[in-house]
Amino acid sequence: MPYIAPQSNKKRNRKILNIHQNEFSKGYISTFENSRRPRNSLSDMTNMELVQDNIARPRPSLVLYGDQPAYTVIGRGRFRYNGQRGLLFMLNVGGTGKIYKQIDGGEFTLIGGVPNSFDDEAWAGFAQSKNKVYIYNSVDNLGYIDLSTDTVVDYTALATPSAPTGTAAAGLISGTKNFNYYYKVTANNAVGESAASPASTAVNVNTDRDNWSVTNSVTVTWSLVAGATSYTIYGGTVPEHLNEIITLSNLATLSWVDDGALTLNPFKEAPASNSTQGAVFTWMYVDKRNSQVFGVTADNKLYYSAPGTGDFSSLNGGGSVPVDEGGDTILNFVDGFRTGKGDPVITTSSRGAAGKGSLNHITFETATYGDQIIVYPNILEANGQSGTYAPRATVKARDSLIYPTGDNFKSTGTSQNIMNILTTNTLSTLITPDVDKLTLGSLDKAVGVEYQDKVYFALPVGSTENNEIWYIDMSRKNTWVLRWPLAAKDMWLYEDNAGYTHFCVLIDNQILEFTRKGSTPTTDNGVPFSTRLAFSSLVWDDDGVTLASIRNMYFKLINPRGLIQANAYGITKGGISANTGTDSYSVEVSFTGIGEWDYSGDYMYGDDIGDVETYARSAAVLVIKPKGLLNQLDWELVTETAGCDYLSSAVNTRGVAHDDLIYRGNT
Repeated sequence: MPYIAPQSNKKRNRKILNIHQNEFSKGYISTFENSRRPRNSLSDMTNMELVQDNIARPRPSLVLYGDQPAYTVIGRGRFRYNGQRGLLFMLNVGGTGKIYKQIDGGEFTLIGGVPNSFDDEAWAGFAQSKNKVYIYNSVDNLGYIDLSTDTVVDYTALATPSAPTGTAAAGLISGTKNFNYYYKVTANNAVGESAASPASTAVNVNTDRDNWSVTNSVTVTWSLVAGATSYTIYGGTVPEHLNEIITLSNLATLSWVDDGALTLNPFKEAPASNSTQGAVFTWMYVDKRNSQVFGVTADNKLYYSAPGTGDFSSLNGGGSVPVDEGGDTILNFVDGFRTGKGDPVITTSSRGAAGKGSLNHITFETATYGDQIIVYPNILEANGQSGTYAPRATVKARDSLIYPTGDNFKSTGTSQNIMNILTTNTLSTLITPDVDKLTLGSLDKAVGVEYQDKVYFALPVGSTENNEIWYIDMSRKNTWVLRWPLAAKDMWLYEDNAGYTHFCVLIDNQILEFTRKGSTPTTDNGVPFSTRLAFSSLVWDDDGVTLASIRNMYFKLINPRGLIQANAYGITKGGISANTGTDSYSVEVSFTGIGEWDYSGDYMYGDDIGDVETYARSAAVLVIKPKGLLNQLDWELVTETAGCDYLSSAVNTRGVAHDDLIYRGNT
């Protein structure tokens, strides 16, 4: 039984209540227990968003955007060529991945080329450099779309060369021979380098290589490799670890004279793997400064091309570098970012366990050895960073990278100290219970996009597939809005060739666009969706123990449309949670002036809902009169039908708190 203080309930023990909730600048919060919640926060924002001066409104509807894919979408990207923007889709056509393009919502057109054949399940990504769009999907070797011919090009693997032969000049083989030298050769094409040949037989000479000359030298010869555009020679005294000497192209004969003048490159050993077919990339990035192409592989290597090319071999400055090779993190993301001092660098992310991981900066340094200028990557770990679990949900916004780490959402910022280092700031402290529900094993499927200063995430919440959209509003001090129960496999922005931006999602293999204009409110592709705006729980003193008599609750709605219901629930003096009142607003409307839907781009996310042909009130007030003594009070605004819209201008709660009546709960 609740305890009631024995003193009389005199007027001096009463406090007039007039509680105003007319802005919700803290957005959705789940970390605080009910009764400790800030009054300008919300406990539920299902299918709602914050607008204007931090008041809530049902989210925009979804409508079909353009022609729809005839096959299952297993990848998406974009391109721009000859001044025209378009979208690229990988579609599963009869068990084979094929690439199609679409412009401004028009028909899907097959990209030609032989072979246009990719894995039928792996999600494909695209990265454009000049007139090539590179294709990666974690399964197939690298290929690209040649935009000038609308064809798909696959790189063809070069054969491993046979062992070269080293022939020493007469001056090196006379007298006592105390030095053994070995050579290997690799073949290069436009994308990479073959595996190194077996080592040559030992070339036994009488002089250390540093003292060779033009007349005292070794001639290295090797056999032709079909398709090779150049060859790289490796040498040294240990056949298992030979270092790069020189790359040769446009050769009249397949031979080269080693006179010892070139210093061995200590940064590059003869490779054991073949990259001439193109590496199997899990993520790619093209640096907009110089069109340099970067890719990461599952074995923790970062590949880099020569600037302006797709050549990852040592020719023209390409190559690869391991990042935590053999370590406990998984390299999964690369992008152009900055150091804490603001210097532009290439930045990689590595996923670790339990929400950990690391960020690394890669810069390219030069070293001179003899007459050779060698370009090599330098790796520097960003202090105090966590890596992303979801490359597709890593969003660059406001000069920061924003991403889920598995146990949190992080944002890279700069710590102002002597060195100016990057730091990761936690963004999701107020929604920790929700973050804990994310399925870490499927979080790599998450996807993110930034639009109008909001960062949207499609996430797997207690599911193996994305099933909810959350967003963080950076213009509102990183306020969270949860949740939109939409199973978005992908999200993207598309600026059509008329200059209009479309916020699109892929749901059930349909391409849909968030929009207000030209759509029926609270419908997705014509199907009604429900909304709920809720607060839990109002209390009457700082400690949450006082009982109160609530006379009236007022819910002011601006521009209400459709059927909107307000409900209130409270904990009574007997410790029972009960429905304490209901009121509803209803008006039937139909829209005019819209006409037949088209894809001209005139219907944009964030537009007004359009004109209505009936005269509806510009404002309405719902009134609930709760009964009995209450310790706390919850309220909600819900819609269940099509055509609902409103702005939640204010909730006003009036009554009397009895300071001498203390709630004790069930005993």
